[in-house]
Amino acid sequence: MPIAIPGRISLTKFVPFATILDHLYPLQPGQTTAADVIADQWLEPLWDDIVEYAPRQTTTQATRANGAATVVDDELLRAARGQRDDKELLLWCALVFADKRLEWAVREVLTDADGRFIEGLLSRAAIGPALAAEPDFNGDKPLTNILRNLVQAGVFEPTLNRQTIDGVDRFLPTAFAVPGLLKLLRDRVEYWSDDARFTPATDDMLDFALSLEANRWLGLTREEFVRASRGAGAPTAPTPRQPVPAAIAEIHDLLTSKRQVVLQGPPGTGKTHLAKAYIDWSSGGRRDESRLQSILDELPLRERTPARIADEVERLGLSALWEIVQFHPSYEYVDFVRTLAAEPVPGGVTFVARHRVLSLIAAVGVELEARGVDCELVLILDEVNRGNIPSIFGELLYALEYRGQPVATAYSVDGDASITIPEGLSIIGTMNTADRSIAVIDYALRRRFVFLTVPASGTPIDQHSGYVTQKHRDAARALFNAVHDALGSDAANVQVGPSYYLPGSKSGLNEAEAVRDLAARFVYEVLPLLHEYVLEGELDEAALTTLLADFDVAPTASTPDQVTAVQAKLLA
Repeated sequence: MPIAIPGRISLTKFVPFATILDHLYPLQPGQTTAADVIADQWLEPLWDDIVEYAPRQTTTQATRANGAATVVDDELLRAARGQRDDKELLLWCALVFADKRLEWAVREVLTDADGRFIEGLLSRAAIGPALAAEPDFNGDKPLTNILRNLVQAGVFEPTLNRQTIDGVDRFLPTAFAVPGLLKLLRDRVEYWSDDARFTPATDDMLDFALSLEANRWLGLTREEFVRASRGAGAPTAPTPRQPVPAAIAEIHDLLTSKRQVVLQGPPGTGKTHLAKAYIDWSSGGRRDESRLQSILDELPLRERTPARIADEVERLGLSALWEIVQFHPSYEYVDFVRTLAAEPVPGGVTFVARHRVLSLIAAVGVELEARGVDCELVLILDEVNRGNIPSIFGELLYALEYRGQPVATAYSVDGDASITIPEGLSIIGTMNTADRSIAVIDYALRRRFVFLTVPASGTPIDQHSGYVTQKHRDAARALFNAVHDALGSDAANVQVGPSYYLPGSKSGLNEAEAVRDLAARFVYEVLPLLHEYVLEGELDEAALTTLLADFDVAPTASTPDQVTAVQAKLLA
């Protein structure tokens, strides 16, 4: 692509970004002359690289000096005039675009294979050896200026040793500058191109920017750059909540008073479904948008911080933010609260403390409370009784009871060695009472949670609208009643809930096909569970034999013939 990119900025002269932007602010396109810009001692070292003039094709240094050329408007000047938040990052990008040496350093040395800035190189001690092969970067000033420019652009906050940049304290958000960068590139291409056919109106600037690897200028991967190119979008009005539905009224009342509830009951009673129904109400019907992981997926890796997540919650107008995790015997504190994550650095790896789901959602809640944002946070702990509670929660069991009080942890994240569980965080656990893998739930957890029993009731079968015909519904009711009677009313903890008999996800079935699908679920899902109950002494083997005989099923391993037998019995 024939683009006559200007050339060489000064690597040894340092002009503070604030000074440059202050002098760009008053420039009037079409009125301010090149001579006026050149006369500005602060802009003089950079005037031919960050300011454009018209007419370019006939403009020389002499004609610019005598005032024959005037300033052309572009996105950098618009950002400076508007005092926009992206003005410093756009100035940095303009410098990288203007000088191939600086662009090479960013592309080949300072960023990794994905496009992110390499943290271990962003210090005075490390950047020199990394750029030693390039003669233009010999000496202290070029290296120091690169680091100072990155800091002033807002790429990272430095760790200082006196006045020397000794490393990265934290990276700052840069993705918000991508839409402005694309506009800046459009302006620069239109200005510098010698080919009239290459115009912004006929070329995809996103593809062009990626061909330049402009994502590296902001320390972003290509995927992060593409996502950011769509822009954040306009703020959305806060989502109103409807009145609390009757199905979750008791959960709502208990969470309001206690903040921690466990839904307990036998398998198939819809415990997780109830928890998600609460999410649907709390989020105003925006369950997918309100999930923590959905927001994280849209943010660049280095912007997945409590503050940036809170920004998105506010921008999207969310009334809830939620996440779900499933406990299991090997699940631990480092999976749930905080951990030390291995991260590569030049010459090896280092270990950095990172949030896990509880620490992160709690930190977001604290941030939202500080901003006065009304947003309920909900954490669902599925199969809570299958986890080793002391090993998973650690010191956080105390924090659950004493909301709003910081509790010290073994890991310090972002300089904070404590975790505070905010008042606005609701925790909903689910517990399968038929699971004997854990004999009793941890007493310390039981004392801090309210336990709400979800019984095995046939009401959901009677009320569900997805059955093909009344016979399909009656067949489901018949299976539920038969199993319920076989287990007996004294076996409430091991009953089989109605979700096993609700309509499946298959669509377009006729009555016979729908009943066969129901029979298959009974044979392949319910009967193996009943055999386990026999082994555990929860169900008398004679009662199971009678149940099988009622449906003309031989007491063998689950087979298609059994499905056919159950289907025929139900249809008859």
